[in-house]
Amino acid sequence: MTLKNSFIYLFSTFLFSTQVYSNDSEVISNDSEVVNENFSFVNQIYSDSWALIIGINDYANVQPLTYAVDDAISVKKMFVEKYGFKDENIQLITDEEATKDNILQGFSEILTQAKEKDRVVVFYAGHGETYKLPSGGDMGYLIPVDGNLDNLYLSSIPMKSVYDIAEMSYAKHILYLVDACYGGLTMNTRGLKKDQTPEYLKRMTRERGRQVITAGGKDEQVQERPEWGHSAFTRNLLKGLGDGLADENMDGIITADELGGFIKNRVVVDVDGAHTPQKGRIGSDMGEFVFISETLDEQFADSGPGDEKLSDLESEMLEIKKLLKLQSQQRGTGGETFPSKVDKVAQFEKAAKLSWIFPGAGHFITGNTGKGLFFSGLELAALVGVAVFSGNYSTKSDEYNTELSEYELWSSNDDVMYGDWSDSELAEKQQIVNQAFDAQQQTLYGLLGCGTVSGAIWLWNIMDIKKSKSESFSDNNRFSMGINKNGQVEARISF
Repeated sequence: MTLKNSFIYLFSTFLFSTQVYSNDSEVISNDSEVVNENFSFVNQIYSDSWALIIGINDYANVQPLTYAVDDAISVKKMFVEKYGFKDENIQLITDEEATKDNILQGFSEILTQAKEKDRVVVFYAGHGETYKLPSGGDMGYLIPVDGNLDNLYLSSIPMKSVYDIAEMSYAKHILYLVDACYGGLTMNTRGLKKDQTPEYLKRMTRERGRQVITAGGKDEQVQERPEWGHSAFTRNLLKGLGDGLADENMDGIITADELGGFIKNRVVVDVDGAHTPQKGRIGSDMGEFVFISETLDEQFADSGPGDEKLSDLESEMLEIKKLLKLQSQQRGTGGETFPSKVDKVAQFEKAAKLSWIFPGAGHFITGNTGKGLFFSGLELAALVGVAVFSGNYSTKSDEYNTELSEYELWSSNDDVMYGDWSDSELAEKQQIVNQAFDAQQQTLYGLLGCGTVSGAIWLWNIMDIKKSKSESFSDNNRFSMGINKNGQVEARISF
């Protein structure tokens, strides 16, 4: 979101919250939160709430993640503090406990405990993988902590089995929040119509429903960043539910369909299209999973249907949201490039220039500290070698010149010229000169070798920066050229 968009959003939110506070007869304020009168509606829909929450960082056979466990803990905290989930009804499984058997046992326990009027949320943060079927289709898998990509069938959990478990459960509503990317998603994408009324919502919540929101599809990777402290998916899940921003019509009720749409729109922007969340249903049941917070942030408080002024503000807020959404979609329609991406392109241009000055400098600019230290270290080692061999070469050259001068002086002596010397003495003198020459040549070879290595490191460093730029940012220009990961020259033309 640009600075301008952020200002518009914050200003409109402030105006909205100011109007809410002015209506004392309708809203009960408590510092930064207000009571959500719709919360009593939860008891009409659900008897109890259950959750299975899984987060895995330290994989045994797969690249580790950084924030999956933190994501899981934050989601659990939100469910308990914001949505009335009982702590004893939430099962949290992380890292070494998240084996295939333990995860399946967790599914079994949660889904079998849930009764006909209960709801179940399953949150998974970890790796997903796609298996290519002989028929040409795909099958998605969740990777447990002990999972092995070389043997998905035995070591991992197929999403088909997860969906089958949901079908076997008596729970009224089940929602899968899968912070992982995988293929083979076969879901019904029909959802609630946007102009949902309380009567329509009550009718939809009476029917069974199994819904899924995932971070992405086949050949995509979940993005997580230090500045977020979460993955992009969980970051926006916490915003959508924790801050109430997914409540599009601001009625105090967030449906799974609203949540899925909010997460998709926000994540695509955050990760510049690196992965696209997907939402849908399992089976033909059309029941709608709903979240109703016991407390709401001020700006999203419901002041009642009779407040015409507040209704106007709601319409204004929705118009602003539409405007922000259209601006965020300009990237896909030939519109203005996101500033964050422009900054990154400029950053890589600067890195490319610095890569010619000294190896590793460009990598430090792009934030790739590991590679920066690697190239700088190699280059410094090579330059130290050049300095050492250069000094030795100078010393050995002086020694050779001295020995050669002494030999020439000795050989020009009258006694030597007239044969008053032995063959062994001549051979010894010549051997000393030859040894000095050989020592000089060895240091010369070392100097040339270190110089060659230094130059090679310099070129390798420049090519690596160009490769990174080609892989990450060639879509910003109609035509780009660089070195790909296989060391080949690669040209790209976009239409």
